[in-house]
Amino acid sequence: MKRVIAFLSLVLASPALATPVAIGFAPPTGQDLLYRIEQHRPVDGRDSLFRVDRILRFEKAGDGYILHVTLRSLDSDAPGAGADAYRAALSPLIGVEHRFRLDSRGKIVGLDNVDDVRATMEKALNAMMAKAPEGSAGQRTAKNVLTLLDGLTPEGRLALLSGEVQPLLLFVDSEVDDARPRGVRTMAGPPLGRAVAVEGESTVAAHDGNRLTLQEDLQGEGAHVAMRYIVSAQTGLVDAQERRLTLGAQTLTEKRSLTAAGK
Repeated sequence: MKRVIAFLSLVLASPALATPVAIGFAPPTGQDLLYRIEQHRPVDGRDSLFRVDRILRFEKAGDGYILHVTLRSLDSDAPGAGADAYRAALSPLIGVEHRFRLDSRGKIVGLDNVDDVRATMEKALNAMMAKAPEGSAGQRTAKNVLTLLDGLTPEGRLALLSGEVQPLLLFVDSEVDDARPRGVRTMAGPPLGRAVAVEGESTVAAHDGNRLTLQEDLQGEGAHVAMRYIVSAQTGLVDAQERRLTLGAQTLTEKRSLTAAGK
């Protein structure tokens, strides 16, 4: 009898019999969330930190939601031009609220105040170009961002402005299965660098109540990407994410976290 019980325990615990987990979309509303991104990458031969904090807040709006996103701060210890270009690209957005419109399935379908956001960015970038030393990294970056904004379609502009919050919604309205790894194909590369195609599998590493740990191992031409996600099956949001990208001889690591503001 003990052997039968032991066998049944193994069968019931077998990943092949695991029930697929549906990930819904029910984000917390009416509260401020801190979304922090910390990235380490080599600049001029040394490891450098790039950190940015955003404040997020979801509000119900009809069948969907409005996601308020405001860049609160940014910092870097990169030497010289590395930090200058980083600050030039992002500092025009500090304090500028973005009101993204999401449908009931968590897809970003619009930016309600896109004209105000663009006008504020262009004003700040033009002022930066006028003040920065001629030919400096800050001036070049500001000019490049302005050129990019002018050349994008409305859809491309929305994709650009929502790019940093999209990873939070990566698994919304989907299903994961302990027993069947999922194939993944995407693009990977350093910021402002050449991206390469990578592919591999996504697997469920752990499942504790509404908390899921997902892992990805992706390979491409000279590239290897290892990802780890902590996902809430209830809210649908990625509460934590870790990425390690090796491209040739260089390695970039990144951590993202979503917590209640003030904690």
